[in-house]
Amino acid sequence: MAGFSSSAAIILAAVLAVFIYTAELSRAPFVLGVGRQKASTPVSNPNDFHTIADTVHCEDIHYHEPSNLLFTACEGTESTRYGWFPGLGHLDDPTVALKAQGVLEVIDPRTMKAKRLEFTNFNGPFVTHGIDVIDDPEKPIGEAVYIFAVNHVPSAAYSTDKTTKEPKARSIIEVFHHVVGSHTVDHIRSVWDPLITTPNDIVAVSPTSFFVTNDHYYREGFLRTIETVFFGAKWTNIIHVEFTELTDGSFRDDDHGVKASVAMDGLHNGNGLGHGRTATEILIVSCASGRVHIGEILPAKDGKGPPTIAAKESVIFESILDNPSWFRDPYAQKGYDASGVVSASLSRGIDLGKNSQNPQGDDGVIVWMATPTGRKTAQWETKLLFEDDSTRIRTASAAVLVAIDPAQEQGKRKAWLFVTGFMSKSVVAVKVDL
Repeated sequence: MAGFSSSAAIILAAVLAVFIYTAELSRAPFVLGVGRQKASTPVSNPNDFHTIADTVHCEDIHYHEPSNLLFTACEGTESTRYGWFPGLGHLDDPTVALKAQGVLEVIDPRTMKAKRLEFTNFNGPFVTHGIDVIDDPEKPIGEAVYIFAVNHVPSAAYSTDKTTKEPKARSIIEVFHHVVGSHTVDHIRSVWDPLITTPNDIVAVSPTSFFVTNDHYYREGFLRTIETVFFGAKWTNIIHVEFTELTDGSFRDDDHGVKASVAMDGLHNGNGLGHGRTATEILIVSCASGRVHIGEILPAKDGKGPPTIAAKESVIFESILDNPSWFRDPYAQKGYDASGVVSASLSRGIDLGKNSQNPQGDDGVIVWMATPTGRKTAQWETKLLFEDDSTRIRTASAAVLVAIDPAQEQGKRKAWLFVTGFMSKSVVAVKVDL
Protein backbone atom coordinates (compact mmCIF):
# COMPACT_ATOMS: atom_id res chain seq x y z
CA MET A 1 0.00 0.00 0.00
CA ALA A 2 2.80 2.38 0.90
CA GLY A 3 4.55 1.60 -2.37
CA PHE A 4 1.38 2.24 -4.32
CA SER A 5 0.81 5.55 -2.56
CA SER A 6 4.35 6.63 -3.29
CA SER A 7 4.02 5.71 -6.96
CA ALA A 8 0.67 7.46 -7.22
CA ALA A 9 2.14 10.60 -5.69
CA ILE A 10 5.02 10.56 -8.18
CA ILE A 11 2.64 10.09 -11.11
CA LEU A 12 0.37 12.88 -9.87
CA ALA A 13 3.33 15.21 -9.43
CA ALA A 14 4.54 14.39 -12.92
CA VAL A 15 1.11 15.02 -14.42
CA LEU A 16 0.83 18.36 -12.63
CA ALA A 17 4.33 19.34 -13.73
CA VAL A 18 3.56 18.51 -17.36
CA PHE A 19 0.30 20.46 -17.16
CA ILE A 20 2.03 23.53 -15.74
CA TYR A 21 4.89 23.36 -18.21
CA THR A 22 2.62 22.75 -21.20
CA ALA A 23 0.94 26.09 -20.56
CA GLU A 24 4.33 27.70 -21.11
CA LEU A 25 5.49 25.60 -24.05
CA SER A 26 4.33 28.15 -26.60
CA ARG A 27 6.51 30.80 -24.97
CA ALA A 28 9.54 28.73 -24.02
CA PRO A 29 11.26 28.75 -27.44
CA PHE A 30 10.97 32.54 -27.72
CA VAL A 31 12.18 33.10 -24.18
CA LEU A 32 15.20 30.83 -24.55
CA GLY A 33 15.99 32.22 -28.00
CA VAL A 34 15.54 28.99 -29.95
CA GLY A 35 15.72 29.89 -33.63
CA ARG A 36 16.43 33.56 -32.92
CA GLN A 37 19.20 35.05 -35.00
CA LYS A 38 21.57 37.41 -33.27
CA ALA A 39 21.26 40.94 -34.61
CA SER A 40 22.87 44.35 -34.14
CA THR A 41 21.17 47.70 -33.92
CA PRO A 42 22.85 50.02 -36.46
CA VAL A 43 24.47 53.18 -35.13
CA SER A 44 25.26 55.52 -38.03
CA ASN A 45 26.77 58.35 -36.00
CA PRO A 46 29.96 57.26 -34.18
CA ASN A 47 29.30 59.91 -31.53
CA ASP A 48 26.14 58.00 -30.58
CA PHE A 49 28.06 55.01 -29.22
CA HIS A 50 30.68 54.89 -26.47
CA THR A 51 32.72 52.16 -24.84
CA ILE A 52 33.50 52.96 -21.20
CA ALA A 53 37.11 52.07 -20.45
CA ASP A 54 38.14 50.08 -17.35
CA THR A 55 34.72 48.46 -16.76
CA VAL A 56 35.41 44.72 -17.03
CA HIS A 57 32.64 42.24 -16.16
CA CYS A 58 30.27 44.66 -14.42
CA GLU A 59 27.14 42.57 -13.77
CA ASP A 60 24.88 45.35 -12.48
CA ILE A 61 24.55 49.11 -12.93
CA HIS A 62 22.37 51.79 -11.30
CA TYR A 63 21.62 55.37 -12.25
CA HIS A 64 21.53 57.67 -9.23
CA GLU A 65 19.41 60.53 -10.48
CA PRO A 66 20.14 63.10 -7.71
CA SER A 67 23.88 63.05 -8.50
CA ASN A 68 23.50 62.28 -12.23
CA LEU A 69 26.01 59.45 -11.83
CA LEU A 70 25.99 55.72 -12.50
CA PHE A 71 27.28 53.17 -10.01
CA THR A 72 28.48 49.69 -10.88
CA ALA A 73 30.38 46.77 -9.35
CA CYS A 74 32.99 45.19 -11.64
CA GLU A 75 35.20 42.15 -11.41
CA GLY A 76 38.02 44.16 -12.93
CA THR A 77 39.71 41.14 -14.50
CA GLU A 78 38.44 38.70 -17.11
CA SER A 79 39.84 35.51 -15.56
CA THR A 80 37.84 35.41 -12.31
CA ARG A 81 34.40 34.73 -13.82
CA TYR A 82 35.54 31.52 -15.53
CA GLY A 83 37.07 29.98 -12.41
CA TRP A 84 34.59 31.18 -9.80
CA PHE A 85 31.18 32.76 -10.19
CA PRO A 86 28.29 31.10 -8.31
CA GLY A 87 25.82 33.13 -10.37
CA LEU A 88 26.69 30.84 -13.30
CA GLY A 89 27.32 27.74 -11.22
CA HIS A 90 31.10 28.15 -11.56
CA LEU A 91 32.41 26.77 -8.29
CA ASP A 92 35.52 24.89 -9.37
CA ASP A 93 38.36 26.98 -7.98
CA PRO A 94 37.97 28.73 -4.60
CA THR A 95 41.54 30.01 -4.80
CA VAL A 96 40.45 32.25 -7.68
CA ALA A 97 37.75 33.74 -5.46
CA LEU A 98 40.11 34.28 -2.54
CA LYS A 99 42.35 36.37 -4.81
CA ALA A 100 39.50 38.33 -6.42
CA GLN A 101 39.69 42.08 -6.00
CA GLY A 102 36.44 43.38 -7.48
CA VAL A 103 35.83 47.12 -7.60
CA LEU A 104 33.09 49.71 -7.28
CA GLU A 105 33.07 52.32 -10.03
CA VAL A 106 31.29 55.58 -10.77
CA ILE A 107 30.48 56.55 -14.37
CA ASP A 108 29.81 60.14 -15.36
CA PRO A 109 27.31 60.18 -18.28
CA ARG A 110 28.55 63.63 -19.30
CA THR A 111 32.16 62.54 -19.85
CA MET A 112 31.54 58.81 -20.49
CA LYS A 113 34.41 58.01 -18.14
CA ALA A 114 34.58 55.65 -15.16
CA LYS A 115 36.32 56.24 -11.85
CA ARG A 116 37.38 53.43 -9.53
CA LEU A 117 36.63 54.09 -5.88
CA GLU A 118 39.34 53.39 -3.32
CA PHE A 119 38.20 51.13 -0.47
CA THR A 120 38.71 51.98 3.17
CA ASN A 121 38.41 49.19 5.79
CA PHE A 122 38.10 46.63 3.00
CA ASN A 123 40.61 44.60 0.97
CA GLY A 124 38.56 41.70 -0.38
CA PRO A 125 38.15 39.06 -1.49
CA PHE A 126 35.36 40.59 -3.57
CA VAL A 127 33.49 38.63 -6.27
CA THR A 128 30.88 41.05 -7.56
CA HIS A 129 27.28 40.50 -8.64
CA GLY A 130 24.14 42.57 -7.94
CA ILE A 131 24.17 45.95 -6.20
CA ASP A 132 21.86 48.72 -5.07
CA VAL A 133 22.39 52.39 -4.30
CA ILE A 134 20.28 54.56 -1.99
CA ASP A 135 20.65 58.05 -0.57
CA ASP A 136 22.04 58.55 2.91
CA PRO A 137 18.92 59.79 4.76
CA GLU A 138 21.04 61.83 7.15
CA LYS A 139 22.54 63.92 4.35
CA PRO A 140 21.01 66.24 1.73
CA ILE A 141 19.74 64.19 -1.21
CA GLY A 142 22.54 63.50 -3.66
CA GLU A 143 25.36 64.24 -1.25
CA ALA A 144 26.10 60.71 -0.03
CA VAL A 145 24.92 57.17 -0.74
CA TYR A 146 24.92 53.67 0.69
CA ILE A 147 25.99 50.92 -1.71
CA PHE A 148 24.90 47.33 -1.10
CA ALA A 149 26.81 44.65 -3.03
CA VAL A 150 26.69 40.86 -3.31
CA ASN A 151 30.06 39.24 -2.62
CA HIS A 152 30.41 35.57 -3.62
CA VAL A 153 33.14 34.41 -1.25
CA PRO A 154 33.85 30.68 -0.94
CA SER A 155 33.08 28.87 2.29
CA ALA A 156 35.96 28.30 4.68
CA ALA A 157 35.35 24.53 4.52
CA TYR A 158 35.58 24.36 0.71
CA SER A 159 38.57 26.68 0.62
CA THR A 160 40.59 24.17 2.66
CA ASP A 161 38.99 20.89 1.59
CA LYS A 162 37.42 20.51 -1.87
CA THR A 163 35.87 17.17 -0.84
CA THR A 164 33.68 18.78 1.82
CA LYS A 165 29.93 18.18 1.76
CA GLU A 166 29.31 21.73 2.95
CA PRO A 167 28.11 24.39 0.44
CA LYS A 168 31.01 25.63 -1.65
CA ALA A 169 30.01 29.30 -1.50
CA ARG A 170 29.17 31.40 1.54
CA SER A 171 28.00 34.50 -0.30
CA ILE A 172 27.56 37.66 1.76
CA ILE A 173 26.32 41.20 1.32
CA GLU A 174 28.76 44.07 1.69
CA VAL A 175 27.51 47.50 2.80
CA PHE A 176 29.48 50.61 1.83
CA HIS A 177 29.10 54.37 2.26
CA HIS A 178 30.28 56.90 -0.31
CA VAL A 179 30.37 60.68 -0.32
CA VAL A 180 29.47 61.73 -3.85
CA GLY A 181 32.41 63.35 -5.62
CA SER A 182 35.05 61.75 -3.40
CA HIS A 183 37.51 59.08 -4.51
CA THR A 184 36.84 56.67 -1.65
CA VAL A 185 34.13 54.30 -0.45
CA ASP A 186 33.95 53.21 3.19
CA HIS A 187 33.11 49.64 4.12
CA ILE A 188 30.44 49.65 6.83
CA ARG A 189 30.02 45.93 7.44
CA SER A 190 29.43 42.48 5.94
CA VAL A 191 26.01 40.81 6.33
CA TRP A 192 25.17 37.09 6.26
CA ASP A 193 22.33 34.81 7.32
CA PRO A 194 21.64 31.11 6.58
CA LEU A 195 18.64 32.19 4.47
CA ILE A 196 21.01 33.97 2.05
CA THR A 197 22.05 31.01 -0.10
CA THR A 198 22.34 31.99 -3.79
CA PRO A 199 22.09 35.80 -3.69
CA ASN A 200 21.74 37.59 -7.00
CA ASP A 201 20.41 41.12 -6.64
CA ILE A 202 19.44 43.62 -3.95
CA VAL A 203 16.88 46.32 -3.26
CA ALA A 204 17.90 48.42 -0.27
CA VAL A 205 15.12 49.81 1.92
CA SER A 206 17.22 51.73 4.44
CA PRO A 207 20.86 51.90 5.54
CA THR A 208 20.20 48.81 7.69
CA SER A 209 17.67 46.73 5.70
CA PHE A 210 17.32 45.24 2.25
CA PHE A 211 15.67 42.57 0.09
CA VAL A 212 17.81 40.00 -1.74
CA THR A 213 16.90 37.28 -4.24
CA ASN A 214 18.08 33.68 -4.09
CA ASP A 215 18.17 32.85 -7.80
CA HIS A 216 18.40 29.05 -7.53
CA TYR A 217 17.57 26.32 -5.06
CA TYR A 218 20.31 24.06 -6.41
CA ARG A 219 23.72 25.68 -6.50
CA GLU A 220 25.19 23.63 -9.35
CA GLY A 221 24.77 20.55 -11.50
CA PHE A 222 22.01 18.97 -13.53
CA LEU A 223 19.19 19.86 -11.13
CA ARG A 224 20.19 23.52 -11.32
CA THR A 225 19.78 23.34 -15.09
CA ILE A 226 16.40 21.63 -14.73
CA GLU A 227 15.05 24.29 -12.39
CA THR A 228 16.22 26.99 -14.78
CA VAL A 229 14.52 25.68 -17.93
CA PHE A 230 11.45 24.16 -16.23
CA PHE A 231 9.05 27.05 -15.74
CA GLY A 232 7.11 25.13 -13.10
CA ALA A 233 10.12 24.98 -10.78
CA LYS A 234 9.05 27.85 -8.56
CA TRP A 235 11.63 27.16 -5.90
CA THR A 236 13.35 30.52 -5.45
CA ASN A 237 12.56 33.33 -3.03
CA ILE A 238 13.24 36.85 -1.81
CA ILE A 239 14.72 37.36 1.63
CA HIS A 240 14.22 40.42 3.81
CA VAL A 241 17.23 41.27 5.97
CA GLU A 242 17.63 43.70 8.85
CA PHE A 243 20.92 44.32 10.62
CA THR A 244 22.54 46.58 13.15
CA GLU A 245 25.34 48.98 12.40
CA LEU A 246 28.57 47.93 14.06
CA THR A 247 30.67 50.51 15.82
CA ASP A 248 33.07 48.21 17.70
CA GLY A 249 35.26 47.20 14.76
CA SER A 250 33.54 43.82 14.32
CA PHE A 251 32.26 44.57 10.82
CA ARG A 252 33.64 41.24 9.57
CA ASP A 253 31.41 39.30 12.03
CA ASP A 254 28.85 39.11 9.24
CA ASP A 255 26.10 37.29 11.16
CA HIS A 256 26.21 39.57 14.19
CA GLY A 257 22.96 41.50 14.74
CA VAL A 258 21.32 40.08 11.59
CA LYS A 259 17.64 39.07 11.26
CA ALA A 260 16.27 37.52 8.07
CA SER A 261 12.92 36.18 6.89
CA VAL A 262 11.28 35.01 3.66
CA ALA A 263 9.46 37.97 2.11
CA MET A 264 8.22 36.15 -1.00
CA ASP A 265 8.51 32.61 -2.33
CA GLY A 266 7.10 30.54 -5.17
CA LEU A 267 9.20 32.30 -7.83
CA HIS A 268 10.64 30.67 -10.91
CA ASN A 269 14.28 31.67 -11.20
CA GLY A 270 13.88 34.85 -9.16
CA ASN A 271 16.78 37.01 -10.24
CA GLY A 272 17.08 40.78 -10.63
CA LEU A 273 15.39 43.33 -8.40
CA GLY A 274 14.71 47.03 -8.91
CA HIS A 275 12.96 50.00 -7.35
CA GLY A 276 9.60 50.87 -8.88
CA ARG A 277 7.53 54.02 -9.17
CA THR A 278 6.88 54.41 -5.46
CA ALA A 279 8.74 53.66 -2.25
CA THR A 280 6.74 50.44 -1.82
CA GLU A 281 6.80 49.19 -5.42
CA ILE A 282 9.48 46.64 -6.31
CA LEU A 283 10.43 45.09 -9.66
CA ILE A 284 11.16 41.35 -9.60
CA VAL A 285 12.54 39.35 -12.52
CA SER A 286 11.87 35.68 -13.18
CA CYS A 287 14.86 35.38 -15.47
CA ALA A 288 14.39 32.19 -17.46
CA SER A 289 10.62 32.59 -17.85
CA GLY A 290 10.91 36.12 -19.24
CA ARG A 291 8.75 37.98 -16.75
CA VAL A 292 9.05 41.16 -14.71
CA HIS A 293 6.70 41.01 -11.74
CA ILE A 294 5.46 44.31 -10.32
CA GLY A 295 5.41 43.75 -6.57
CA GLU A 296 4.22 45.67 -3.54
CA ILE A 297 6.11 45.77 -0.24
CA LEU A 298 3.59 45.11 2.52
CA PRO A 299 4.14 45.88 6.20
CA ALA A 300 3.38 43.19 8.75
CA LYS A 301 -0.30 43.08 9.73
CA ASP A 302 0.55 43.48 13.39
CA GLY A 303 3.00 46.27 12.60
CA LYS A 304 5.75 44.42 14.41
CA GLY A 305 7.02 41.72 12.09
CA PRO A 306 9.09 41.90 8.91
CA PRO A 307 7.57 43.09 5.63
CA THR A 308 6.48 40.77 2.83
CA ILE A 309 6.09 41.21 -0.93
CA ALA A 310 2.98 40.52 -3.01
CA ALA A 311 2.94 40.43 -6.81
CA LYS A 312 0.37 42.80 -8.37
CA GLU A 313 0.93 42.04 -12.06
CA SER A 314 3.49 40.70 -14.51
CA VAL A 315 5.00 42.06 -17.71
CA ILE A 316 5.86 39.40 -20.29
CA PHE A 317 8.84 39.57 -22.65
CA GLU A 318 10.13 37.28 -25.40
CA SER A 319 13.57 36.54 -24.00
CA ILE A 320 15.19 35.68 -20.71
CA LEU A 321 15.61 38.75 -18.52
CA ASP A 322 18.02 40.09 -15.94
CA ASN A 323 18.29 43.05 -13.58
CA PRO A 324 15.38 45.48 -14.14
CA SER A 325 15.42 49.25 -13.70
CA TRP A 326 12.67 51.84 -13.67
CA PHE A 327 13.28 54.82 -15.95
CA ARG A 328 11.58 57.99 -14.73
CA ASP A 329 11.08 60.38 -17.62
CA PRO A 330 12.16 63.82 -16.32
CA TYR A 331 10.79 65.51 -19.45
CA ALA A 332 7.38 63.85 -19.37
CA GLN A 333 4.54 65.98 -20.66
CA LYS A 334 0.81 65.53 -20.80
CA GLY A 335 0.13 62.91 -23.42
CA TYR A 336 3.72 61.64 -23.58
CA ASP A 337 5.53 59.97 -20.72
CA ALA A 338 8.36 57.62 -21.67
CA SER A 339 8.75 56.20 -18.15
CA GLY A 340 8.94 52.42 -17.92
CA VAL A 341 10.75 49.21 -17.07
CA VAL A 342 14.11 48.50 -18.74
CA SER A 343 15.62 45.02 -18.70
CA ALA A 344 18.61 43.57 -20.53
CA SER A 345 19.67 40.03 -21.20
CA LEU A 346 20.81 37.53 -23.83
CA SER A 347 19.18 37.18 -27.23
CA ARG A 348 19.89 33.44 -27.10
CA GLY A 349 19.86 32.32 -23.50
CA ILE A 350 19.94 28.73 -24.69
CA ASP A 351 23.62 29.20 -25.65
CA LEU A 352 24.81 30.36 -22.23
CA GLY A 353 25.47 26.89 -20.85
CA LYS A 354 28.01 26.04 -23.54
CA ASN A 355 29.55 29.54 -23.62
CA SER A 356 29.74 30.50 -19.96
CA GLN A 357 33.27 29.18 -19.39
CA ASN A 358 34.62 30.14 -22.80
CA PRO A 359 36.54 33.44 -22.85
CA GLN A 360 35.95 33.60 -26.62
CA GLY A 361 32.26 32.82 -26.32
CA ASP A 362 29.70 34.57 -28.51
CA ASP A 363 26.66 35.80 -26.55
CA GLY A 364 24.28 38.24 -28.20
CA VAL A 365 22.59 41.05 -26.32
CA ILE A 366 19.00 42.26 -26.21
CA VAL A 367 17.52 45.20 -24.25
CA TRP A 368 13.78 45.70 -23.77
CA MET A 369 11.57 48.47 -22.45
CA ALA A 370 7.97 48.25 -21.29
CA THR A 371 5.78 51.29 -20.71
CA PRO A 372 2.39 51.23 -18.97
CA THR A 373 -0.50 52.11 -21.30
CA GLY A 374 -3.62 50.98 -19.48
CA ARG A 375 -5.66 53.37 -17.39
CA LYS A 376 -8.17 51.15 -15.61
CA THR A 377 -6.39 47.83 -16.11
CA ALA A 378 -2.73 46.96 -16.19
CA GLN A 379 -1.48 47.05 -19.77
CA TRP A 380 2.09 47.31 -20.97
CA GLU A 381 3.62 48.04 -24.34
CA THR A 382 7.00 46.44 -24.93
CA LYS A 383 9.61 47.52 -27.45
CA LEU A 384 13.15 46.62 -28.39
CA LEU A 385 15.69 49.27 -27.43
CA PHE A 386 18.97 47.73 -28.53
CA GLU A 387 20.54 44.53 -29.86
CA ASP A 388 24.08 43.41 -30.45
CA ASP A 389 25.48 40.20 -31.91
CA SER A 390 28.36 40.16 -29.38
CA THR A 391 30.61 42.31 -31.57
CA ARG A 392 30.31 45.47 -29.45
CA ILE A 393 29.28 43.89 -26.13
CA ARG A 394 29.12 40.29 -24.95
CA THR A 395 26.28 39.46 -22.52
CA ALA A 396 23.92 41.96 -20.95
CA SER A 397 22.61 41.70 -17.41
CA ALA A 398 21.64 45.30 -16.65
CA ALA A 399 20.72 48.49 -18.49
CA VAL A 400 19.66 51.98 -17.47
CA LEU A 401 18.45 55.03 -19.36
CA VAL A 402 19.67 58.58 -18.80
CA ALA A 403 17.39 61.10 -20.49
CA ILE A 404 18.76 63.78 -22.81
CA ASP A 405 17.29 67.28 -22.71
CA PRO A 406 15.07 67.56 -25.84
CA ALA A 407 16.52 71.04 -26.39
CA GLN A 408 19.83 69.34 -27.23
CA GLU A 409 18.15 67.03 -29.76
CA GLN A 410 16.01 69.50 -31.76
CA GLY A 411 13.02 68.65 -29.62
CA LYS A 412 13.32 64.88 -30.16
CA ARG A 413 13.00 62.52 -27.21
CA LYS A 414 16.24 60.59 -26.78
CA ALA A 415 18.29 59.01 -24.00
CA TRP A 416 21.64 57.38 -23.38
CA LEU A 417 21.22 53.67 -22.80
CA PHE A 418 24.00 52.19 -20.66
CA VAL A 419 24.36 48.42 -21.00
CA THR A 420 26.63 46.03 -19.12
CA GLY A 421 27.00 42.29 -18.67
CA PHE A 422 28.51 39.66 -16.40
CA MET A 423 31.00 38.79 -19.18
CA SER A 424 31.19 42.12 -21.00
CA LYS A 425 34.64 43.61 -21.44
CA SER A 426 33.21 47.12 -21.09
CA VAL A 427 30.06 49.01 -20.28
CA VAL A 428 28.67 50.59 -23.44
CA ALA A 429 26.46 53.63 -23.97
CA VAL A 430 24.28 54.09 -27.03
CA LYS A 431 21.90 56.91 -27.89
CA VAL A 432 18.33 55.63 -28.38
CA ASP A 433 14.95 57.07 -29.26
CA LEU A 434 12.31 57.16 -26.54
